[in-house]
Amino acid sequence: MDTNTPIISSQGIARLIDISAVRADSTRQDVEDIIEAAIKHNFVCVFPMPGMLPLVFEKLKNHPQTGIGGVVGFPSGAETTTCKLFQAQELKKAGCNEIDMVLNIGKLKSGMLTEVEDEIRQIKAEVSPLPLKVIMEVALLTDEEIKIASTLILRAGADYIKTGTGWAGATTLHHIALIKEMVGDAIRLKVAGGVRTLDTLLEMHRLGVSRFGIGYRSALHIMEECINKEAHE
Repeated sequence: MDTNTPIISSQGIARLIDISAVRADSTRQDVEDIIEAAIKHNFVCVFPMPGMLPLVFEKLKNHPQTGIGGVVGFPSGAETTTCKLFQAQELKKAGCNEIDMVLNIGKLKSGMLTEVEDEIRQIKAEVSPLPLKVIMEVALLTDEEIKIASTLILRAGADYIKTGTGWAGATTLHHIALIKEMVGDAIRLKVAGGVRTLDTLLEMHRLGVSRFGIGYRSALHIMEECINKEAHE
């Protein structure tokens, strides 16, 4: 999966976007729609809910340029570590290229930091060498909790900090600044939740965001903005 395409083009923007259908009510048609969009625009990765993965593998078997992502502990993060490890193992065995897991938000907010960090380490060991993105759900955290979570995720060896599931609320520029304050460029950053326009995506990219998890309609809207902009330049 090439993520080095210049982002001045619509093709480059597409290689920053994971297109998703990960709502509780995402239907088979929703998943087929994101697959069609991924093939058309060459999005870097497709994320369905796990029960829809067989459909995605079948439809994308001849399109290796688009990765297939799996979600662990989604969306609450509150499962036992044993359950998360089983999910991670199943997704890796199924053939997912990337894994996005939700950390245990309740334990983080309770100060059970050693347990939170240890769980991330275990999941990373289970999915290696696949990239692991760890979701902290910024919309549910205080500024101090965001800083703590950023440090834990980096220290635990994850490949990306991810800001949210898209279920709880939007990621803001303030959230990105807090994360960057703690980790700088030591770990990659993925934003999910609230990215609905090209301007928002570009501003966040300038701040150091390298991947975006975006739902079907917003992803297509952004691509339409890109293509229209190119047509008038």
